[in-house]
Amino acid sequence: MELLTFDVGNTSVDLCLWEGSKPKLCIKASHEDIPVLKCDKVLVSSVKPSFNSRIVELYPDAFFIKHEHVPIKVWSYDKEKVGIDRLLNCYGALRLYGDNLVVVSAGTALVVDLCVDGGFVGGFVVLGLGSSLECLHRKAELIPHMELKKVDVVIGTDTQSALLGGLFTQARAFLVECKRRWEEHFGKRLRFVLTGGDGSFFEDLGEYDPLLIHRAMFFLFEAFGNNL
Repeated sequence: MELLTFDVGNTSVDLCLWEGSKPKLCIKASHEDIPVLKCDKVLVSSVKPSFNSRIVELYPDAFFIKHEHVPIKVWSYDKEKVGIDRLLNCYGALRLYGDNLVVVSAGTALVVDLCVDGGFVGGFVVLGLGSSLECLHRKAELIPHMELKKVDVVIGTDTQSALLGGLFTQARAFLVECKRRWEEHFGKRLRFVLTGGDGSFFEDLGEYDPLLIHRAMFFLFEAFGNNL
């Protein structure tokens, strides 16, 4: 049976076609150019509700994963108010990488979540790298539009290195400080798991898994199959 998993984000859509337990084909598409692939089952994680009807037009039998479908323990947080992508990323990370984790999704937003003893505790959501760069360009007349790329500098010496170097230094310091504070507060040794389109920029911090949310959906299909 071939499974197709959809990760519908705010700026793009990622699709992964599974053959057995292996990803056979992975595609990043714009919202305007979604391919129609032959498959037996479609699972969808979506954080863009306004786009869901388009998925249904293309894949009438698509199954949209909801909070109650993700078997993850949630501490004091209201599970229904956690983004489905956050729950799935944490569920997948817990299945693969251990019980005490800092799960980072770097995309439109930079999301950093804490998992302790196999459960979801909470986290932070801030502007992603590209979103921050675009915001500066729009708000400051003299700041040019520039491509997001990693700049590893101790100090910026021109506009590009000042902006990009500053963004990466800020984001990295934020992630490292979250981990440090959480380790101190919860008394746990934590491991970074990173995903998302910009996650590779920080892969030296821990385990980088660009297909994390798709693996999580595969695990759900493996566990619950026809009940989804």
